[in-house]
Amino acid sequence: MRYPLNNYVDAFMEALEKASQEKAISGFVRLLKKTGDIKAADKIFTAIHKKMINLDGGRWVKVETAREISEKKLEALEHKFSKKDHAVFSINPDLVAGLRVTVNGEEELDNSLQNKLNKLFK
Repeated sequence: MRYPLNNYVDAFMEALEKASQEKAISGFVRLLKKTGDIKAADKIFTAIHKKMINLDGGRWVKVETAREISEKKLEALEHKFSKKDHAVFSINPDLVAGLRVTVNGEEELDNSLQNKLNKLFK
């Protein structure tokens, strides 16, 4: 990328304060095309989304399970988070068993068998 990710996030947030959402987005897309960073748009817009969730008092939560879980368990997990939180659920067979929860890309609860095996054989 031509500019650091945080610069793009800050620029978009500032544009959003000064213009309508539609104008801010279209102007921002033009900026990305002009700088040649349109190819990184997914990464940039994900970072913007994370910032907006955090500013609203929510958290960006990633829940990985070793295998597919039932709808009932999925709903129970979803209810553990606030309505302001953005929860993404995915399957990661490398965990062997259990689950890993990451909050805002920093805090992590790793109750996977793979993590326990790694600790055991260190």
